[in-house]
Amino acid sequence: MLSARGICGHRCKVVGALFGRYIHGIDCNTQLDQAASSHCGSEEKSPIFHYAPPPQQAWLKSFLTGKKLGILDLNPEIFGAPARIDVLHRVVVWQRAKMRSGTAKTKDRGEVSGGGRKPYPQKGSGRARQGSIRAPHYRGGGVVHGPRGPVSYDYTLPKKVCKMGLRTALSVKQAQGDLLIVDSLELSSLKTKGFMSLMDLHEWKSVLLVDGGDLDINLCRATANLQKVDVLPSRGLNVYSILLRDSLVLSLGALRMLEERLTTDFF
Repeated sequence: MLSARGICGHRCKVVGALFGRYIHGIDCNTQLDQAASSHCGSEEKSPIFHYAPPPQQAWLKSFLTGKKLGILDLNPEIFGAPARIDVLHRVVVWQRAKMRSGTAKTKDRGEVSGGGRKPYPQKGSGRARQGSIRAPHYRGGGVVHGPRGPVSYDYTLPKKVCKMGLRTALSVKQAQGDLLIVDSLELSSLKTKGFMSLMDLHEWKSVLLVDGGDLDINLCRATANLQKVDVLPSRGLNVYSILLRDSLVLSLGALRMLEERLTTDFF
């Protein structure tokens, strides 16, 4: 299971099928070898092969009953992109850097209370000379070279890289079978017990729910006390939130808004 921990280097497990480079059922590596052998010794340039993502489909299911309602054709550029682990790593590191508050701060010897007078005379005691009991080598003294916040760890990341990371995360969830598309995310009750029954029905252990428009108030209240359940609008969907949970659930409205948002800036 590809997760945020795996991106940071602790564990990483990706479905191998996502790394295939196939163009209309033909192995790209074989094509390149044949082209290189046929043009060996000539000045003609070898043909350039572009990666064509395979078509993607997914079941449309009912959120309340789990019944299959039909088959949806997904955009292959968004849900069939190659697994760029390097791009996922860049985006996750960038997001976590933005999350840092940067307020860590220590006091140096001039900021610690006390220590204004000389503890004992310079000479005559037989001990080493000291000027303050708040020096760094004293217990309760100042800290040397400690953090001196507030510090901002934020930096800019190209928008195209952010969009590519989001497309890669969605493609990984689709390839692993952890993507579910439902008709809507509306609940008739705000009880947490009722939502727990839905989690047992769909066999969810940790899940991210994404809706297209305004979030359903009953859904927000029912999931407020659950630690492994997140609810986001489609405009707030990000790479770190996707990788943090095992399952990803999109409503039809969220799917349409994501396709409209991510179909630009291909490169």
